[in-house]
Amino acid sequence: MQKSILVCLSWLCLNSFAQDTVKVKTALTPDQEAENAYNVGLEFIGKKDYNMAIEQFSKAITLKPNFDKAFANRGFARYESKNYDNALLDYNQALTFNPLNTDALFGKAQIFYTQGKKDSCRSYLGKVTLVDESYAKAFYLSGQLKFEEQEYKDAITDYDKAITANKNYAYAYNDRASAKKMLGDEAGAIVDYEKAIAIDSKLFFVYNNLGSCKRNKGDNAGAIEAYNKAISLKPDYYIALNNRGTARLNMNDITAAISDFDAALKHKANYTLAMNNMASAYIKKKDYKAAADWATKAIQVDSKLGAAYVNRGIAKQMLKDEEGACADWKKASELGVSEGKRYNSGFCN
Repeated sequence: MQKSILVCLSWLCLNSFAQDTVKVKTALTPDQEAENAYNVGLEFIGKKDYNMAIEQFSKAITLKPNFDKAFANRGFARYESKNYDNALLDYNQALTFNPLNTDALFGKAQIFYTQGKKDSCRSYLGKVTLVDESYAKAFYLSGQLKFEEQEYKDAITDYDKAITANKNYAYAYNDRASAKKMLGDEAGAIVDYEKAIAIDSKLFFVYNNLGSCKRNKGDNAGAIEAYNKAISLKPDYYIALNNRGTARLNMNDITAAISDFDAALKHKANYTLAMNNMASAYIKKKDYKAAADWATKAIQVDSKLGAAYVNRGIAKQMLKDEEGACADWKKASELGVSEGKRYNSGFCN
C-alpha cells in the first residue's frame, strides 16, 4: 500500500510540474492596468466614495499619463469633495490631452457656477453643447442660471432640451415645473412634478413642491397628502412641516397646524416663516397675546419680515392697542407688503 501511495503522489507531483512548464501570458500591459484602475474608480464614484475613487484614478494616471478620462473623473471626485482648485487642475489636464472631453468642459462650468463666475460658466456650457448637443446636464445647468436670473421662459427652453436628451431626468422635470409655477402655470407645474416623482419616488423635495402647487390651487387635502410623503421620506424636513401646517390652517385644523409649526421650529429654531405662521394660527384661535408674542419673535430674528408686522398689528388691534397696530401696519407697508398698506389706510389716520 505504501508503494502505491508513493507512486500516486509522484504522479501528482509530475503532473503539477508538467503544468508549470506551460507558459501562459497573464501579465497586463500598463494601459490595461490603467483601464482596470479607472473602472474601479468609476465603481467608487457610483458608491460616492470619492477618496477611494481619487486613489484609483491617480493609479490609472500613473500608469497612463495621458489618460484624459481618468483626469476628468478624478476632477469630478475632487469637485464632489469640494477640492475645487485641484479639480480645476485635473479638468485642465484632461483638456490638454483631449480638448473635446465634454466631461472636463462641463466640470469647469460646474466649478465656475459654484464660484459665482456665471459668465465663465456660460462660456464652458456653450463649449459642451457645441461638441455634444445631447449633453443633458449642460442644458440643465444653463436652465438653472436662467431661473436664478428670473428668465423663466428661457429656463424652460433649456429644461426642455435637457429632457429631450434624457427622458428620465427627474431634476429637470422638477426645475421646469418650478419655472412654470413662477409663470403662474400651476397646472403645468403639477404635471411636471408628478413626472419627476414617477421617475424617482425618493425625491422628497419634489413632493413638497407638488404640495405647494396644490395648496395654491385650493386643494389643501391633496397638498397635505404630498407633504405627508415628503415628511415620511425626510422626517426633519422643516419646510414641508411648515407648509403642511399652512394647508391645515387653511382647512381650519388649528391644533394640527400649530403642531406642525412647532415641529418645524424644533428642527430649525429660528425659522421665521413658522414663527409668523404660529402668529396666524393664534389669531385664528383668538389668542391675540400669543399671536403678538410669536410675531414679535419672528421680527426679532428678521426685522424686515413684513408679514409678521401685519400679524402683530392685527393682534395689537384686537388687544385694543390701536397706536401699536398702526405703527406695525405702517412698517409692513414700508417693507412693500400690500396687506400692511391696506390695513394702514383702512384703520389708521
